[in-house]
Amino acid sequence: MKIAIPSDDGILVGTQFRCSRAFYVVTVNAGKITRQELRWNLLSEILTSPHGFYYNLCDCDIILLQEHENGLGEALKAKGKTVSYTCQTLVNQAVKNFLSPLSVHPK
Repeated sequence: MKIAIPSDDGILVGTQFRCSRAFYVVTVNAGKITRQELRWNLLSEILTSPHGFYYNLCDCDIILLQEHENGLGEALKAKGKTVSYTCQTLVNQAVKNFLSPLSVHPK
């Protein structure tokens, strides 16, 4: 499974999905993080990709967001993504909380 989190620097969770400079993507296998990467959100790719804003997320299963943007959750769900929200500001803590078996994942 791959989890994507909008971020401008790979450290802080971005507050705006479409305006974030990058996505912090974590690959999880058998409950363990096996890969972490920062995928830049390049305007040239957004404009030329048939996926638009979602070009960086084609292989991601879960999108972890900090706040509710109008219509964003529905748009992501229409693309086949699971959307979850976090109140954490640090990407590492947001991922850790999401993967915790005791955490609750509001949708």
